[in-house]
Amino acid sequence: MIKLFRNIRQDLLAEGKTTKYLKYAIGEIILVVIGILIALQINNWNDLRKEQSKEQKILMELQSQFKDNLDQLENKIQQRNLIIKGSKKVLELMDTKKVVPMDTLTAILSPIILSPTFDPIDNEIMTAENLQLIKNDSLRHYLNTFSSGIVDFKDQESEWVDIYRNIIVEHLIDLGISRNVQMSFFLNSDNLAYVNDKSMIEEINLTGSKSLPAVEDILSDKKLEGILANAVFLNISLNWESEGYRKKIKTILNLIENEIE
Repeated sequence: MIKLFRNIRQDLLAEGKTTKYLKYAIGEIILVVIGILIALQINNWNDLRKEQSKEQKILMELQSQFKDNLDQLENKIQQRNLIIKGSKKVLELMDTKKVVPMDTLTAILSPIILSPTFDPIDNEIMTAENLQLIKNDSLRHYLNTFSSGIVDFKDQESEWVDIYRNIIVEHLIDLGISRNVQMSFFLNSDNLAYVNDKSMIEEINLTGSKSLPAVEDILSDKKLEGILANAVFLNISLNWESEGYRKKIKTILNLIENEIE
């Protein structure tokens, strides 16, 4: 093709047709420019297609990640609801001076040994480079701001974990009901939503203690009353925070779904 153009130019010059030569040369330049522009456009299309393909892959990975985050968060909310419900019920028994069988009391009290914490999946997907490929401005904003506040939230969660480890465990032992509360916990399927393989529970193979304090003594224990009141207020507060994150995750999932082709 280049040789053909060169021959045409040489023929025009040899014939002294300068004007036609100039017109032809300009036309040739225009054709070359158009060819370059077409090549650049094709290259841009290829780059855009690659970016769109990468964006779709990132979106699908984010969708899976945030579905897992939502499942985990809802499980933690459910566990806290069990703590709140059980604590309120025992406080009610304390207030009304109603005596119930020890097995009933330890079953109601058993969720107190739960210590749920929300640990959102943290991997290499949500890098600045990957997020820049997401065209939806709202989605990119929610993803960029998702982690803000998580540190404060986890600090609040750690308050309850510290209470469980440093106060509740020790006090249940002091009261003489730790073994029975633990057994009641594992006998109640509502407490075990976080356990994937429930057959492992059979490995415990223990029974409750036969030497127990009087139910009246447990229900009149002021330290236990304080622990339960704290359990209600703190876990309700954590669930309020969790509801905010649940709404944010659902918004992110809806935005991702709208962007996936």
